[in-house]
Amino acid sequence: MCVISAFGWPGTGEAQDKGLVFYLSPNQFDEFQTTASMLMGKYVQEAGYEYRELVAGNEDVSLQLNQLENAITQNPKAIIIAAVDGTAVVDGVEQARSAGIPVIAFDRIISETELDFTSVAGCKRMGILAAGEAARLLEKKYGEPKGAILDIMGDPGDSYTVLIEEGFQEAMEQYPNIQIETKIADGWEASNAADIADDYLIAFPDTDIIFGHADHLGAAIVSVLETKGYDKGEIIVLSTAGMPMGLQLVREGWVQATVEQPLAAQAEGVAMFLEEVIAGEDIEPGTYTVGGFESELVEQPYGPELRIPGSVITQENVDDPKFWGNQVGE
Repeated sequence: MCVISAFGWPGTGEAQDKGLVFYLSPNQFDEFQTTASMLMGKYVQEAGYEYRELVAGNEDVSLQLNQLENAITQNPKAIIIAAVDGTAVVDGVEQARSAGIPVIAFDRIISETELDFTSVAGCKRMGILAAGEAARLLEKKYGEPKGAILDIMGDPGDSYTVLIEEGFQEAMEQYPNIQIETKIADGWEASNAADIADDYLIAFPDTDIIFGHADHLGAAIVSVLETKGYDKGEIIVLSTAGMPMGLQLVREGWVQATVEQPLAAQAEGVAMFLEEVIAGEDIEPGTYTVGGFESELVEQPYGPELRIPGSVITQENVDDPKFWGNQVGE
């Protein structure tokens, strides 16, 4: 299954001299994943490789495991994977590497086995930034950082939301007068986030902030607020990712801030080190500039990991062209 033609890139690139690279995508139901596919195809093909994408339906673990097995049988130069479940794919990753196929984790960390490379956002840092923005907005509202937050995570099998939550909770520990209730939107389903917000606001209509861990969850939360008759800003909405829909909600005043996930730089980071990964060369830890972002490459127990920082987007800077959500469709 290959789904990126809406952005002008075919699901399989023209044959290239350097060989075949697979990208295993977890879904194509939001702007982040469709743009990730477009960018990955762009950078892999520009690096001189044939590109094939396999999409795991709607976060279907079993389907992705079958796709990984299929990719291994075709003996590609490398497999790039955004894992539906970072634990479930471990056996498949080990099979690929045993067959001499390098495996690169993109966006979602696989920590229970060794990989050849990982390119991710600094997700814990994103959670810290979200916490800082929440505290700032509550202090603006009350004169001090106090209030009640409904925190809606994505799927707990995804390291993205887990690390955001870790950073968010750690940073919020310094604010004892802010109460946080955490819920989980299984499968990253927007409808699950909407149901959580709807039910919670029945019991706690004076909630100060709702923090959805991705913009498509934020959009569902905003729909609930509109249906219930809340005005813009009456309940503060925070999110992450920097999707076009998220930026539009910031412009409209429904979302007060979103913490951008530097998607374009993450994909560029894969291409930046692809030759070294395929050649089996050592990658030196240190500071690198990736897509204009000063990024950190660290050695983890599971292999080298490139961490690219995010940015807080508000009405003051929402139109900045450096944000990937403003580049889609250009």
